[in-house]
Amino acid sequence: MTETREAAITQIKDLIETHHLSEFDILELCKKSSIQDSKPANLLQLTIMYLGGIFIFAGLGVYINMIWDDINSLSRVIITLGSGFVAFILSLLCTSDARFTKALTPFIIIAGILQPVGLFVFMDEYLPHAGNVTLPACYVMGFMLVQQFIAFMATGVTGFLFFSVFFFYSFICMIFNLWEIRDLIVPVVIGISGLMVAWGIDQTSHRSITPFYYFCMSGIAAIASFDLLQETKFDILLVGVSCILIYVAMMAASRTILTVAVISLLGYLVYFTDEYFKNIVGWPIALIILGLVMIGVSAYAVKIGKNISSHV
Repeated sequence: MTETREAAITQIKDLIETHHLSEFDILELCKKSSIQDSKPANLLQLTIMYLGGIFIFAGLGVYINMIWDDINSLSRVIITLGSGFVAFILSLLCTSDARFTKALTPFIIIAGILQPVGLFVFMDEYLPHAGNVTLPACYVMGFMLVQQFIAFMATGVTGFLFFSVFFFYSFICMIFNLWEIRDLIVPVVIGISGLMVAWGIDQTSHRSITPFYYFCMSGIAAIASFDLLQETKFDILLVGVSCILIYVAMMAASRTILTVAVISLLGYLVYFTDEYFKNIVGWPIALIILGLVMIGVSAYAVKIGKNISSHV
């Protein structure tokens, strides 16, 4: 029995080394293979715990807001930046002990929120005001990007990667604003590049964060395309944008992108109907045709969604 167990352990080690699995992958597998009967109770317990944590965090925020004008500059910095940095240190400590993995994500979120707020508070309290918030925002986003990316490279934790991508695109937006580059093509480029980054992350073990970025980046690309092309002679290309998003959704097997693509297509159809058919006799007929098109698009979207589910 002992020899069989040692052989099994050796085989598991070989699989881990072959597929480059981390301790977090193993822990996630252990969580999935836990007793099924305890899931409802655990779900209820976790829900209550998260709600309790949200209420505590909200209560602290309200209390700090009430006493904000009565405390000095140092206290303001300690409450915001100090608390955020402590949460960041605790998140790093949690990565070294499997017993504290459940506390890892909350600490990362708290640190990702409080640290940039604390940095803004620090600059507001101790540095001269230049009248332009864009340059300080570049410093804050750049610092947070470097910190979160280094933490991700050192630990391989998905939460740090999530904030790395978030602060990267926030930094890019601040840079464009600082350089006064406000062309409508900029958000289109950001949306497309964000989709490419999310697609790349989706091919890794950190794919759990991709639905959020799929939704945000595809939404940015669709809205920016509408702002760029509306009321121009090229507005017919808006339909092509939705078709491209649907194609990307199929390639990425993402129902999130598909949802955004269908909503954008319906929005574009409403725009075309209002722009070109509202003031003609056939307006009621156009509304009926638009309704039939919407039903057809929704049915096609359901079919595509089923195809995506079968490939996931």
